[in-house]
Amino acid sequence: MPDLVVGSVPRGEDYFGREALIQNLWRRLKKDNVLLVAPRRFGKTGAMYRLLDEPQASFRPLYINVEHIMSAADFMVELMAVLLRDHHFTRVVNALWGETKGFGQFLRNLPKSIDVGGLKVELREKTDVQQKWIEYGERMMALIAQSGPPLLLLIDEFAVMTGEIARRRQEEIKQLLHWFRTARTAPDTQTRFVIGGSINLIPTLDAFGLVDTVNDLSIERVQPFDAETAKRFVESVFTSREIPLSPEVRDRILELIGVPIPYLLAVFLTAIFDRQHTTQPPISVEMVQLAFEDDLLGGATSAVFQHYRSRIDQYYSGAEGRAAKNVLKILSRVDRSVKQDTLYQVFLESWNRPADSQAYEDFSQLMQKLDNDFYITGREGKYMFFSRVLQLWWKTHYGFQGG
Repeated sequence: MPDLVVGSVPRGEDYFGREALIQNLWRRLKKDNVLLVAPRRFGKTGAMYRLLDEPQASFRPLYINVEHIMSAADFMVELMAVLLRDHHFTRVVNALWGETKGFGQFLRNLPKSIDVGGLKVELREKTDVQQKWIEYGERMMALIAQSGPPLLLLIDEFAVMTGEIARRRQEEIKQLLHWFRTARTAPDTQTRFVIGGSINLIPTLDAFGLVDTVNDLSIERVQPFDAETAKRFVESVFTSREIPLSPEVRDRILELIGVPIPYLLAVFLTAIFDRQHTTQPPISVEMVQLAFEDDLLGGATSAVFQHYRSRIDQYYSGAEGRAAKNVLKILSRVDRSVKQDTLYQVFLESWNRPADSQAYEDFSQLMQKLDNDFYITGREGKYMFFSRVLQLWWKTHYGFQGG
């Protein structure tokens, strides 16, 4: 039975309802590398952890989060440190000393008890990896292809890393992405990659003319629960806590949450259980309504939505960010979808520019970006918020404020 996981990544029994996604990922990995696309708190890291915890087809999976990395050399240091600390690949990386001056002495002098963090410091300070990261990377991937178990490398928040490097050193990100594509497509490689990103990787790379460096990846988009899975999840959580659940309460929970994003559903259920624990009565439709309005949308729990707003400021720069916020403000205030032409006018006013072919192309790219980031959804020339809960929260906090 699953329990609610809000502050960390669900694993084991707590990772619920994603069997089809995991099966599809393993199917794709037989021949392809995968770009796993989802915004934060959507289940992307949970899926990567499931691949890590329950590997198939003799893969040896390793997971690294690269969100904090700001240079290609540090990416290589991170990768080498993780491989050196895994006993399946230590011998492979040790083989680098045979053709790399000074590296063998470095490896021999390493304390046996050193952890990954200490190893990264040693690699930066006592080797020439930072200066010759391409050379080390090419040799390391070739060695892994020749021996050892097939490596499955799970790289989380890759889009954040590439965006940060690109903003600082465009030539360096070009070198890194071209090296990485070569490593993925080498004819003799057994290594597979799952690359995860919570922002738009392809639009980010397209802005720098580098989208061709990821066109070999098979794209898998993490979706919300379907209706039946959401229903089973609610029922299973109540059962695990031995709390009675009436059909009316269950249906009201699912109606209020709208699109059943697992994380938001878990936060909502947590708010309900916290309220019930305080007052002790049976959970009723009325209690569910109060938890939704006062806790999920208006109380301390509503802070879980703030990252959606902060992402606009961080990843939608300048006039694009103003336009995005104004489009979302308009959409938050209506209970129906809005025509594309109306939102195009909002875009032009936000950008303070005349209507022309370039403006329309920029508008279309913005709407696609917001759609890919799961802010909005569009159909037949009309748009609305993807999530009813996010729409209501946005309306409450930003629907009537200036951009």
